[in-house]
Amino acid sequence: MYTISYKPMFLYETAKSLEGRMRKMAFNSIWLSLVFMPLLAAVVYITDPDALIAFLTAFAALSPLWLPIILLGYLWISWIHYARHIYWFGIDNVLLEIQLPPEVEKSPLGMELFLSSIFHTGSETTFINRIWQGKFRNTWSLEIASIEGRIGFYIHCRRIWRNSVEGRIYGQYPEAKIIEVEDYISKIPYNNSDYDMWCGEYGKKGAAWVAPIKTYEEFGLTEDLDEPKTRTDPITNMLEVFALMGKGEAVWMQIIMRAHAKEDWFGMFKFGDAMKNNAHDRIQAIVAGAAKRAKEIAEEKLNFKEEALAQVAGRGMTMMTEEEKEEIKLIEKNLGKFIYECGIRVVYVAKKEKFKGINGAFLFRLFDAYRGPFNSIGGIPGRGLIGFDYPWEDPLGFQKNRTKDLFYFHSKHRAFFYVPYDQKPEFLSVEELATIWHFPNTGVDTPGLNRVAAKVSEAPHNLPSLPH
Repeated sequence: MYTISYKPMFLYETAKSLEGRMRKMAFNSIWLSLVFMPLLAAVVYITDPDALIAFLTAFAALSPLWLPIILLGYLWISWIHYARHIYWFGIDNVLLEIQLPPEVEKSPLGMELFLSSIFHTGSETTFINRIWQGKFRNTWSLEIASIEGRIGFYIHCRRIWRNSVEGRIYGQYPEAKIIEVEDYISKIPYNNSDYDMWCGEYGKKGAAWVAPIKTYEEFGLTEDLDEPKTRTDPITNMLEVFALMGKGEAVWMQIIMRAHAKEDWFGMFKFGDAMKNNAHDRIQAIVAGAAKRAKEIAEEKLNFKEEALAQVAGRGMTMMTEEEKEEIKLIEKNLGKFIYECGIRVVYVAKKEKFKGINGAFLFRLFDAYRGPFNSIGGIPGRGLIGFDYPWEDPLGFQKNRTKDLFYFHSKHRAFFYVPYDQKPEFLSVEELATIWHFPNTGVDTPGLNRVAAKVSEAPHNLPSLPH
């Protein structure tokens, strides 16, 4: 169990302020507000001083109405943060390393079945659980890390899930070896004086949040094969980059996830499902676009009357292109699977004399292999050092150092949901997750990949034995 102080509350507030940066304008919103708001007040006062005085008078007079609401909201949020921190500090976590089987002949479907088996939405079922005890859904972290070129696969989870995780992985991969290990991040004494860092978080880029990326089915990895060397595995793109790490360098990829369930606002459930609503809106937009095209064609080229135009527009589904039909099909297929809310993070750390800036360019495009026709995974501007390009954003270098410290802290404690770092998640189905994080087949012989040394088999039943 991690032993940490209440410093995370300060770090949480700091992290939230980072998300307010106006990346599209390449300005820091805090500095912009400090300049803009007084300037606006000055302009109003010069133009019409009575208007400004009237506004301030009304603002003060109405304070009995708005001030209690603001204070109540602040107290509620503060309590939920406090309760969740207490619960978070009491969780006993474990890091499990999975040493890969010497031969992996299974398709990623085995990993999809494993991820489906650990889908769990408990811990926050009642008002008492959520509000008083600060409980929240179980979070997992699927990880691939390269420490000086040695590549390992890891699962970070609550200790009470350890036996279940081991049993279910062994059920799919009986020749794997699972051991509890010390956290590899804790072994790196990161500080901005001796180390440098590149870091970023990634998200989906498609119009529909649940539209799938290119999955293992499209890579032809649906069948278990006796000769896996004949298959092309997209995970090799990531492993080859990770294998470039040398002495004094480390890189890790974390997919921090929780089962998709009811959305909440500081312990209170919201109405509806934003993910399903987004999918519904996307499908409606596709159908409406097809109907609009059909109406325009009929109106311009066929000179249909108004009654006929309405009939043509009502046949939007039949006027869709094959690409549009395929997108709807894949969205509905993905919705039929277990969906995890995910945060994807990549961090590269090295001693300053060993740090290679070019690795940041490789890591920025780490997920390009999974680019599909309707969705892809790319860096999120404003998260980490992605899009941190303009000199006036951080003229003294304070914010970059703070960002690096936060990413190290969040990586070490697998923080993405709730406390101390609550972010908008990406939605990935178990099929998409199994495509990104699965045990590479035997044909992938990336240097440094940690596999079990030898294949373990049961002894033959007719093996002679010594007499008793």
